[in-house]
Amino acid sequence: MERSGKQVTRDAEPNDVELLGEIDRLIVTAEARIERQCEYLRSAASDFGGGIKAIADLDTMTSALVALKKQRAQIVRWDREHIIAALGCG
Repeated sequence: MERSGKQVTRDAEPNDVELLGEIDRLIVTAEARIERQCEYLRSAASDFGGGIKAIADLDTMTSALVALKKQRAQIVRWDREHIIAALGCG
């Protein structure tokens, strides 16, 4: 009996689906924090010390966001390869 691609995905990696959901939530949260930080940075531009700290915080958050997006892409790529391999062996 053949399986559809959806069944292979559900059966193969339920933890990855949960992990992707969590990563997606973290990405959305990081993007929102970055936007708030940008707004704060614009408002704090007159305070040089506060502006420098805000820039450093923004850089840290942006780096974390990039890392999350890369991790998500790797998981999605691995899942696709896993599904293709499973369909090829079936």
